[in-house]
Amino acid sequence: MKAKEVLELLQISRPTLTKYVKEGIIKVHVLPNGRYDYDKESVYQLFNKGVERKTYIYARVSTPKQKADLENQIQMLKQFCFANGYSVSKVFSDIASGISFEKRKDFFRMLDDVLAGKVERVVISYKDRLSRVGFELFHHLFKKYHCEIVVMSEVGSEKLDSEEIFEEIISLLHCYSMKMYSKRKGEKIKQILSEGELPS
Repeated sequence: MKAKEVLELLQISRPTLTKYVKEGIIKVHVLPNGRYDYDKESVYQLFNKGVERKTYIYARVSTPKQKADLENQIQMLKQFCFANGYSVSKVFSDIASGISFEKRKDFFRMLDDVLAGKVERVVISYKDRLSRVGFELFHHLFKKYHCEIVVMSEVGSEKLDSEEIFEEIISLLHCYSMKMYSKRKGEKIKQILSEGELPS
């Protein structure tokens, strides 16, 4: 980080910045031209000292027709946060494409807070709710500002009751379909044997 950026972020004077560097509170890298490159991690550690960092929820659907789905998505995220002991500070949501960022006003409001170091974690239901493309880029960016992206669908040990029920239904349907397949196959064999026809 440049000195100007550090001074603006921390709202300190240049002598104070020099003092922090000398005391090792803020680490620096000396560039070939002799200028300082201020270590972003140590700057944000100082910035966040004594500040309660927040948990945000972000939800998204593609079209206005999916507004009910958006509400369900938000409720499931709230339940997930409650179950995991996260106190939700804000809920952000957009009705917009996951590929284009043109109409995603809430996403950019949330991003501003992440880049300001105010957010400890952002909770989403699936990766594509944040972005259908370039998720790893956002993961890397958020990590730089000490913000974790929690993907609800990937937290295997902390499933919601509704998710467990859904998985049980799928499992039962699979078992049922296998039984039906076996039954039909058995009936076909009996029919062939009764007709005295064996496959060549």
